[in-house]
Amino acid sequence: MPLKIDKNLRFFVYGFILVFLTSINNYNLFNKKLFNISQIEVNGFSDKKNTLIKDEIRNIIDKNIFFVEKKNFKKLIDRNDTKDLLIKKIYPNKLIINFIPAKPICIILFKDDKIILGDNGKKLNIKTTKKKLPVVSGSENIDNIFKVVNLLRLSKLDYDKINKIILFKSGRFDINLESELLIRFPIKYTEEIINHSNRLLNDKKFINSKVIDLRLKNRIIKYE
Repeated sequence: MPLKIDKNLRFFVYGFILVFLTSINNYNLFNKKLFNISQIEVNGFSDKKNTLIKDEIRNIIDKNIFFVEKKNFKKLIDRNDTKDLLIKKIYPNKLIINFIPAKPICIILFKDDKIILGDNGKKLNIKTTKKKLPVVSGSENIDNIFKVVNLLRLSKLDYDKINKIILFKSGRFDINLESELLIRFPIKYTEEIINHSNRLLNDKKFINSKVIDLRLKNRIIKYE
């Protein structure tokens, strides 16, 4: 019986020493700054812009990589040219920031000025774009414009075939397609109503229509 007690005691002592030494080693490991960030890589934009952003966040060097999170880069996420960013940690000390750039989705007419809106809902700091985009008029409310444009983009309508989006003070909007067809939507527009307009475009009864008016509930008015 005494022999059994000795074995248990030795097991406890050895276990305690092992835990103690491991704790000391871990403490020294962190003290040696093994996990402090020493490299930053930025991707997503041009080489020049990536370098400028990298210089802006130099203060992250020497921070412990375990405690760096996406929320620490709110200033970068809030950039007008950014839709989102992804943070990748390469242990022990490298941080990779991959930007998802905002893409232009429409041109907004503000009196004599033109503003390009991004798919992040923000004004982009560019004056021109190679891609043909719908022109939006009738409102200066960026949030409302983004809501309408985003709904159209998510609908079954071919967004690339929209030439103009006209918003009205009442809250409703019209769209003008590249075929010169005008579709008028009601104040209480929904994605289903927009999808319904797409079905009408494929209906032979509306093939010669110049205007499809959906403003009245449960009624479709067409003009040829």
